[in-house]
Amino acid sequence: MHQIKKRRLEDKKGRDESVVAASTQFKGKLSGIESVCVAGQIEGDVKSDRLVWIEREGFIKGNIESRYIIIEGKLIGNIMEAEHVEIRSEAKVTGNIQTHKIAMAEGSFFKGEIHMPRKVDKPTHFVEKRQTE
Repeated sequence: MHQIKKRRLEDKKGRDESVVAASTQFKGKLSGIESVCVAGQIEGDVKSDRLVWIEREGFIKGNIESRYIIIEGKLIGNIMEAEHVEIRSEAKVTGNIQTHKIAMAEGSFFKGEIHMPRKVDKPTHFVEKRQTE
């Protein structure tokens, strides 16, 4: 049987995920083994063993600890020990990032420091091919 290689970061989401809906505000620490999708607001730290995805209207004020992170919305806080971070064109990030791989789209905003632990790691810049609404 041929195994399909998962190339997009979205494919790291897995079967189950926790969702913070657009009209939801959460205050406190959110932690779990499954993916987290944030369309609302979180004030506090977020930890996931899989993917943390801040959607376009989503906002996190706190630190993120996760293997994979996609940011389309807003983050004020640090990203710790990630494997791969993707900052998309509408994203606004204020904080330090520690990751092995990072991709930043043209048009995104970032203020902070990026720490990449291996010498072979380097940032990738990209232009999003999909149309924004």
